[in-house]
Amino acid sequence: MSPVSMTAEGAFPFSPRTNRAREIAWREWGDRPFDEARRSDKPILLSIVTFWSTSSYAMDEGAFSDQRVIDLLGEQFVAVRVDADERPDVAERYLLASPEALPTVAFLTPEGDPIETHGPLDADALVHAAHEVLGEWFRERDAVAQRVDAARAMRAAERAAARATRAPGILTPSILDTALDVVQNHWVEDPPGLDEDHGTVGLRPHPEVLRLLRYAYHRRWLAPEFNRAFALAETLVDGALFDRIEGGFFRAASTGWAEAVPEKLARTQGAMLLALAELARSDEEAEAALHEPIEGTATYLVESLGDATGAIVSSEVTEPGAIDIDRRVFTGSAAVVARGLLRAGALLDRRDWIERGRRVVDFLLSRARAGEAGMYHAWDGSPRTLGILDDQAQMLLALLEAYEVSGQGHYFEQARQIARVVDRDWHEPGIGFRDLADGSEDLGLLAEPRYPLAENTDMAEALIWLARLTHDERHLSTAQETLGAFAHGLEGRGLAVASYARVVDRLLSAEPEFKIVAEYPAGEPDAVADPLHAAALRLRLADRTVQRLDRVGDAELIRQLGLPDVAKVAYVCSGSTCLGPLTDAEQYLPTVEELLGAPAS
Repeated sequence: MSPVSMTAEGAFPFSPRTNRAREIAWREWGDRPFDEARRSDKPILLSIVTFWSTSSYAMDEGAFSDQRVIDLLGEQFVAVRVDADERPDVAERYLLASPEALPTVAFLTPEGDPIETHGPLDADALVHAAHEVLGEWFRERDAVAQRVDAARAMRAAERAAARATRAPGILTPSILDTALDVVQNHWVEDPPGLDEDHGTVGLRPHPEVLRLLRYAYHRRWLAPEFNRAFALAETLVDGALFDRIEGGFFRAASTGWAEAVPEKLARTQGAMLLALAELARSDEEAEAALHEPIEGTATYLVESLGDATGAIVSSEVTEPGAIDIDRRVFTGSAAVVARGLLRAGALLDRRDWIERGRRVVDFLLSRARAGEAGMYHAWDGSPRTLGILDDQAQMLLALLEAYEVSGQGHYFEQARQIARVVDRDWHEPGIGFRDLADGSEDLGLLAEPRYPLAENTDMAEALIWLARLTHDERHLSTAQETLGAFAHGLEGRGLAVASYARVVDRLLSAEPEFKIVAEYPAGEPDAVADPLHAAALRLRLADRTVQRLDRVGDAELIRQLGLPDVAKVAYVCSGSTCLGPLTDAEQYLPTVEELLGAPAS
């Protein structure tokens, strides 16, 4: 039986093993169950699960298969089930702590305010918790209302405080030092890895930490940071996280790396592929050592999670004697995979990976693009769910990656359109980007806006990229304002600061831009421009922007960039200053050193 099953209300993930959880009258999140709860004066039991969470399966087979629970939920509660992958906006507001807390059970008022929230519960514990909530609901309603009001006031105060601290902070190179100190404080030596919460060692891959350490090595010539990145990569590969048989990385491993959870997420594969490819390209020894996990991850993505249409499906769960694959496509996840395949293909000269990455982007453009509404969140035969910032940010980054690697101008135009839509519907000047677009659903806690660090960092990086491709200072201004809004209290953000610090440093740095002017459009062979383009993509630098321009088709952009009308040459630029023309890729690094006044390799 498929873990994703239809009920009278919709599709929900359930354990594929024998269970009775489907007997519960689960409702989809929406107006109907909230209206029902108000009419019947019943509290809501919200169950947040995912396809890939084996802990969710265990609760289906245990508590939700117990007759007492089935009866209680049918008679005394309005039962609502939410798939965290389908509705990350709901999950992020109601999860007990983090995605690691799946499944979460929350008891809500008919207005959607939490009364109590729990992690996984067995049948006895769930029955006890349900009776406690019912007792309060029917006998101590005033006390419940007071707690709810106090919690609302607390959240409002926290939002007000967050707005106050989001007064633009000063962005300085010391932010990179702060992030490296955070990594140092979480570092353990045996085996080399990261203590995520000072007690739980080595639970997850850390692609953004790998990227930060590699970036710091190239940016500041900090050899210890590269050594640390390489050691962490080796631990991730040699421990239980990397699947040497089927390929790909498991979502998490037990303390000490001894055993992996049998869950693989497409997004994890894409992020790790990008991070490992960048690390491998930085050093010949690293490239040789990381060949197996890079090849294995790309192959797993293409052969296990990919299909002939270009889709990359969501996740896989390996159970004894069976493999269950979630065939739904989620835009943010698939876009991260596309970017990983494109970057790895360009860095390691794998045309097959580049073409596969482009097909993923093309799939999303044809199936999940929603015109002036941006990107849909999910596709499973038809698209659904609009308004989620992460989908827009990841698609924007994937489009820019596809444009940089292929030179195909339609990716660039799509990226500019999405950036305009996000600025209009998600951006709040001086504060950042909301996780949900204007006019999105406002049931329960969805009415309370969030400004997540990760998605704001991704949007800022995309805007920096756009600015360096177009020399439009408005993009840089928005990126700087967005990053500045999160500049306070970085030490308290833990390892989440890794990506933020890298992007801030990119904003502050004079990064080389490689502009290759071709005689013919991308896709038509150019014996001079094509090698110059490929070589620029493979340079060992902290970061860079690469742009293949068609002399005729991109004439207006070439004029805006201030480049001469000459084809089959390359220029190395930083802002409005360009050096060239160059006709030999061997001239790149000396020209970068001349332009930036610092060693480039």
